[in-house]
Amino acid sequence: MSPEKSQLQYLERYAEPEISVLTALDIGDYAHCLVIPAHRERPESIQQIWPHADPQLLMILVVNSWDADDDISQQMLQKLTREAGQQAGHLHYIRRTNRPDLLVVDRCHPGQLIPRPQGVGLARKIGADLALALICSGAVKSPLINSTDADVILPNNYFDLPTPKLSTAAILQPFRHYFDAELELASRLYDIAMYYYVRGLRFAGSGYAFHTIGSTLRINAKHYAQVRGFPKRNAAEDFYMLNKLAKTGQIENHPGTAISIQARLSDRAPFGTGPALRAISSLATPITEYGFYDPRVFDMLRIFLATADQLHNEDPETCFQAVPEILSWLKQSGLYQLLAKQRRSSNLVFQRFLRDWFDSFQTLKFIHFMRDQYLPSVAIDSICDGMVLPKAHIQNLESVRWLHRVLTEEPDPDL
Repeated sequence: MSPEKSQLQYLERYAEPEISVLTALDIGDYAHCLVIPAHRERPESIQQIWPHADPQLLMILVVNSWDADDDISQQMLQKLTREAGQQAGHLHYIRRTNRPDLLVVDRCHPGQLIPRPQGVGLARKIGADLALALICSGAVKSPLINSTDADVILPNNYFDLPTPKLSTAAILQPFRHYFDAELELASRLYDIAMYYYVRGLRFAGSGYAFHTIGSTLRINAKHYAQVRGFPKRNAAEDFYMLNKLAKTGQIENHPGTAISIQARLSDRAPFGTGPALRAISSLATPITEYGFYDPRVFDMLRIFLATADQLHNEDPETCFQAVPEILSWLKQSGLYQLLAKQRRSSNLVFQRFLRDWFDSFQTLKFIHFMRDQYLPSVAIDSICDGMVLPKAHIQNLESVRWLHRVLTEEPDPDL
């Protein structure tokens, strides 16, 4: 299939300079590509991501750092590129017989360092831009840019997907953290918090009810070009990427086998899994101290979304007379004033504005407003009240394990 004009325009105007080096390499033909940013990782972690002899897969590895003295990243690059291969500038292309071929990008040596504020976002963008260029050239047949991380193990059936519909912007794989014994409780609580949040959004009827984890993400090349690639951010690049993609097409949740993500304490990003696990582990009694959104926050969201269709013809004061908390949020967020202007447009234009404005980011801000002003966070036992999650008493590690299995569909070891 010939690349669309928007994809070629993206490569010409917005792609990172690495794609200009590709023409100097004699890249083979592949069915799939896999983009992996790697910062301060060990070579062994790369081997476990997809430990199969797979000539149909090209792994695009962006070894990155902002520190010129980052010996770990530099040693990793050296070990991965010591096999004979082609080199053009800071790109290395290595054909291997018993493992997938590699396209390795050196962004960890002086002169090639990634600015720290751009961090993993820029690393993902470099890899995804290279993937898009290879898809457009026909070297990679699948239109999916598969994005993951160096701390995962992909299931054996990971690439067993049909060709996505043109309307599919991205496909998300289920996930589950694996952990050492000392991180079990923190890891399970963190997983529960993420799955609970998405269930809460689904309960409320949100169009943004999906996980935003970069290691579980597959992007349709067409939509990747439309949103101009990954945001260059040192954290939450996956959240903002999916926020953009959801406005161009469907975000599909793949029902397949879960990706295994290593739970580890980390300071690679200012927030995310590593800092969250560190914070939970520091609590004296995590089961009672770790805070979850009050389920009533999602009920507030449900009320707002269910009433949103009326806002073109009715005043917010009338719509939310019985729910002053939502009226307060409307005024604080600035949406109250925007609605007055947008009512002059047709209902179709009005609803499109509201859907695009009240996106993942604004939804999260709505939830945080309700939490901070009206409904403080609660312990895990209080979220199992039958509204978003099934009724249960969660008071010890065994009951945490049960709830984790329910949410992640983890097999029960006793069955």
